[in-house]
This record gives sequence, structure tokens and C-alpha cells, in this order.
Amino acid sequence: MADKSSQAAIEQRPSGDIEVLETSAKAPQGERPISSSSFRPPGADAWSELDTELLRAQRVANDSVEPEDLDWLCRGFSAFLACGGRLPLERCLRLPTNERALRRARRDHWLRRAWMLLDGTTSSWRRSEMLAAEVHRFQVAKWARWSSLDHIPAGASALDEALFEAFRSHERVPGTAMQLHNIAGHCRGS
Repeated sequence: MADKSSQAAIEQRPSGDIEVLETSAKAPQGERPISSSSFRPPGADAWSELDTELLRAQRVANDSVEPEDLDWLCRGFSAFLACGGRLPLERCLRLPTNERALRRARRDHWLRRAWMLLDGTTSSWRRSEMLAAEVHRFQVAKWARWSSLDHIPAGASALDEALFEAFRSHERVPGTAMQLHNIAGHCRGS
């Protein structure tokens, strides 16, 4: 039987809509929830909304739920129920709605992370040019050897890790400065 703090209280409205009133959850005894800051590199406040939603979904899947994750789940389920289930739950949670979109979102997440790891003292355009050069270097020098691996080799740089995950996520990784600049567009304030 679930305890009161992990149950959502609901109220049936005359219109048939269901409103979620409150939800809370506790971390399993003896375990500390993973902080969202542990998933983010420096400058992560500039990450896209989709990256935030994917991180939340990852925490929920790993049973490391934070209070803002419960709010996100409540809003998503409320939207789902309010439309009578006509909209996919993924859309209500602002997540990609098919495998291809999820792979692209994951690839873009890792490319933005790589972009953020580059020299922040240069202009955003120069940073995008640097990332294009790094994508090319990685594709030529490392991807052919690493493409069959499940995990990045020990001792690899954070930049190589981000590029490894980007290449692993999607069959096509943009290589021009313009394409990468567009993907990193929301990060330019960093």
C-alpha cells in the first residue's frame, strides 16, 4: 500500500475533467536523489527546454525524482486527462513523439553539450566553427574505431564523450558551422 505522501489526490469536476491537486514523493530510504546539477555541464542554464524535459524523464526512469519532476509529471498528466487522452502523453510532457525525433533530440543535446565545452571566450560563431572542426576530427580520427563500442574508452575527454554520444544517437551528425550554430542557437548567451 502506498503511503499518503506518494499518492496524488484527484478531484472529479462536473465537466468530467480530472484535476491533480497535489503530489509528493520521497526518495527510497537510505538513497539520496540525484541532483539535476549532476547531469549538467557549466552553463547548463542555457540548455533548451527539450533537454530539460529529457533530463527529467531520465531522472524519473532512474527513480531519482526531484520535486520539480513531480510538478512536470502532474502538468503533463493533467493536460493528457484534460484533453480526454486525445493528445499523446509524450506531447503533453513535451517529449519527442517518435523514435526518430528522440534520436535527433538526443544528438542535438550532445552537440550542444560539446558546444558548451569549447572556449567560451570566443564569439558564438567562432565556437560553432571550432565545433565543426572537432566533429570532423572526431569522425575521421575516432568514430571508425569507436563506433562498435557500447561505452566511450576510459580517459577520453569530455568533448570526445559528447561527440561519441552524438554520433551514437543518430546516423547523421551535422558537420558545418552553420548547422551546428543553429543547433546551439539557444546556448549563445553563455
